[in-house]
Amino acid sequence: MKKVLIVFNHPAPYKVRLFNELSKTFELHVIFEREKASDRNNKFYFENEYRFFHHHVKGFPLGRENFISNRIIRHIKYRKYDLVIMNGYSTFAEMKTIRYLKKNKIPYVFYINGGIIKPNECKFKKNLKTKYISGAKAYLSPDENSNKYLEYYGANPKVIYNYPYSTIYEHELTKLPKAESVRVFDKVFISSGQLIKRKNYMSLVKEWKNYPENYGLYIYGDGKEKNKIQRFIQENHMKNVVLAGFLNHHKMLDSFNDADVFLFPSNEDIYGHVVNEALSQGIPVISTKKVNASLKLIKDKYNGFLLDELSGQPLKDAIEFCLNNNLAANCVESATPYTIEKSANAHVEILNEVMSK
Repeated sequence: MKKVLIVFNHPAPYKVRLFNELSKTFELHVIFEREKASDRNNKFYFENEYRFFHHHVKGFPLGRENFISNRIIRHIKYRKYDLVIMNGYSTFAEMKTIRYLKKNKIPYVFYINGGIIKPNECKFKKNLKTKYISGAKAYLSPDENSNKYLEYYGANPKVIYNYPYSTIYEHELTKLPKAESVRVFDKVFISSGQLIKRKNYMSLVKEWKNYPENYGLYIYGDGKEKNKIQRFIQENHMKNVVLAGFLNHHKMLDSFNDADVFLFPSNEDIYGHVVNEALSQGIPVISTKKVNASLKLIKDKYNGFLLDELSGQPLKDAIEFCLNNNLAANCVESATPYTIEKSANAHVEILNEVMSK
């Protein structure tokens, strides 16, 4: 059995699910640099069963997300692995480890959950990214836009492999037709994400002033902009917008089941796995074109719409089309190739190919 090490930032539950599946094929070892991300609700970490070898390394946290440590290098130096996988370069510990791997000519895979090119960034940042992204034996990327990101920062396009990004098991795909639910509103719209500026929820809430009171919008999540958005709702006496707080994965899937349309107003998302989650529950998605998952998965009039922004007549037309056409089967069909099981199978095939070279 091949021995594989993954260096990852924190135990995101969908990655724990994937790692558990990979442990059926590989002797899988994982180093998590921290036990949780500072901007994540504790309920986010619903997967606590690790069927792989989990290693804790000592180090020093710096700021909100950074981490300083030589222990990852020490771990690699004194343990023999058939393959090392690095999830990015965003911490000092990861940078030092990548430098060590390059210096000692130890082949490694550079793994990303997505990426967006920053064409106007300063030369220093571009050079820094290029330094740490280039030079890997292989790259794992979830979509074509993220491939372009890797290439822009020096990755060899010939060794970029795509995997299906997933957060759901096959058994979590909804069964059609769905049972009727009791509703407060005639039409139910839902969105889910961190309430931060980048996700653009304030813009969506302002837009919702133009919609009738029986069009209920539920926004799930927490974040820095929550109080600001809540004040706007109260000051404008909006009865059709509900900030519903954070829900864990399983309850969130139930909430998708009760909705007519999923709205995703984000100004930037390196992937956006919630798009696939909504589709998996038979819910059409109306999203901006600034979300990699949406660009990959959404087809206009088939399982939702891609818009420049969620506003004005284009949004109204998209909503009415989704309400007046049953797209549920198309949505589930779109999500079916993107399950944890299929993602794990793709990872196994890719990693075995990389190790054979």
